[in-house]
Amino acid sequence: MPPPRAATIGASALFVLAAAVNAPAANLPKSCVLELSARDASGNTVLQTVAYALDRPGLVLAPLSPAARLRPRWERLQTTSDPGLSGPDAGRDAIEVTEVLMQDPGRDLLLLRAPGVRACDASLEGAAEVPSDGAGAPSARTEGEPLIGIRDRDGYRPRVFQARLDTLIDTGDGATLMKIRIPDGGGAASGFVLDQKQHLIGFILPPPPGGDRLFACAVPIDRRELDLAASGTGRKVSDALAEPRAEDFRQTAAGLWAQALLLTRDDQTDQALALLDGVARLSGESDRLLVERGFRRFRIGRTDAAIEDFARAARLNPRLHVARFNLGVALGNAGRYTEAIEAFSRALEIDPGHAQTRYQLALALMAARQSDRAREVWQGLESIDPALARDLREALAF
Repeated sequence: MPPPRAATIGASALFVLAAAVNAPAANLPKSCVLELSARDASGNTVLQTVAYALDRPGLVLAPLSPAARLRPRWERLQTTSDPGLSGPDAGRDAIEVTEVLMQDPGRDLLLLRAPGVRACDASLEGAAEVPSDGAGAPSARTEGEPLIGIRDRDGYRPRVFQARLDTLIDTGDGATLMKIRIPDGGGAASGFVLDQKQHLIGFILPPPPGGDRLFACAVPIDRRELDLAASGTGRKVSDALAEPRAEDFRQTAAGLWAQALLLTRDDQTDQALALLDGVARLSGESDRLLVERGFRRFRIGRTDAAIEDFARAARLNPRLHVARFNLGVALGNAGRYTEAIEAFSRALEIDPGHAQTRYQLALALMAARQSDRAREVWQGLESIDPALARDLREALAF
């Protein structure tokens, strides 16, 4: 009996994403998007990066890495309305940045005080307030929901892009990552993520060199944390950024995760695996990390190692469907059909409506010479996904 056809193993996400929603730049809140500039002693601009005004006057969020770049060459920071998104009248009156209220290398994030910056009203006319848990924290995001991104300068590409939330990942160190899909493949440098009501929900981390331009990683922003930081006195810009540690965020669990998720080519697998091993050293092996690592190993032919990862993920989280499904695919690929049947059967107990699990289970049953059971599985698939059931019937020649 020939082996079952290879299946597509899923990484951390199991969602098929629809086309991006329409989110033209003209609809963005013009007063929120800023440009942060660093100037030298002669007043020359030595760097520029994207920033964002909060809904309290004088508060600005910005990425740490660009702000700290070339630090010995600049003496002051200023912010203006971004001319790329705010129209021809923007950028005329620069506002001095006076204090660093929060400097977080772990998320590459700065909270700055710039007296004179207007409070931003990020909501559309008639839009509801940001849903919260009653304590000021935003409600949980929904994987698959449409988003709007604002990225730092990126050649001639527009700085506003449509996106969808692909996966939420617990990095194991108390932080959460949002992996977002960018359908136009334009990538994203440092920037911000908004929901469809144009409320600020996250900060985009700088991608690694060679990162997949179909994705970006962002950290959620908790308004309560910003309020606490803004309630006190910060440090002068010259003091706070005198010894920049712009690369520190890359060495945190969240930073390592973010880099690994964007290194998706086969020739980047060893680099991505080394980053995931770094996550494991910092915060331990989570089910999601094991699934991601197993996926990378399977794709380049390290099937035995992938089986071990998927099996450990399934033991850590017995209700994680993707771990059981991937384990079944890897076992089938290795010719271990009896074990693959068990893995797919357990996956079906978790998600009885998952059509691909039924499809792969039937293939494994046929490979194990259990044609009667395979036919039963095929019959169950007909009511769930008739097209896939037809493909299965042709593959198994019922």
